[in-house]
Amino acid sequence: MKKMEGWNMTMKTVDVAKSLGIHPSTVLKWVKMADIELERNESGHCEFTEENVEALRNFQKNRNRQAVVKVVEKVVEKEEVVISDERAQDMQKQLDQLFLRLIENEKRTEEKAGEVVTFQILEHRSEIDRLNKVITKLENRVVELESQLKSEDSLKGKKPVSRWRSFLTGIFSY
Repeated sequence: MKKMEGWNMTMKTVDVAKSLGIHPSTVLKWVKMADIELERNESGHCEFTEENVEALRNFQKNRNRQAVVKVVEKVVEKEEVVISDERAQDMQKQLDQLFLRLIENEKRTEEKAGEVVTFQILEHRSEIDRLNKVITKLENRVVELESQLKSEDSLKGKKPVSRWRSFLTGIFSY
């Protein structure tokens, strides 16, 4: 919402956010952090003047500079601590060695696990082969028993001829 108050124009929070390249909620946070006094319209929305926007731009620049300074200070502090404290350097070396040993142990563990899995697979394969041989023997035995059963059934199917009958048939067949 733009309105004329004398020659001053006001801007909405969204317009200020676009001009600064930040989110509207960040604009409102920065207003509180920088303690910038704003006018509000009858609906209670913030109205930004050119001076307010300029103050936010300065806050943004200083904020970026402060962030860089903080990062540089942290790096300098770390380097001072590392350089000034020989015991810390020794501990760092020991930690590095432990870390390398840990990596080496992890590699060995993975290799051993792979060997165990390979061994188990080979054992399972030999067990499967042994069971397949047993199954083949059982199948052959079943086939053999079935054929014996059929031959016995075929013999039972023919009734034995009595002796008298064969004798009488032999006599009268001439």
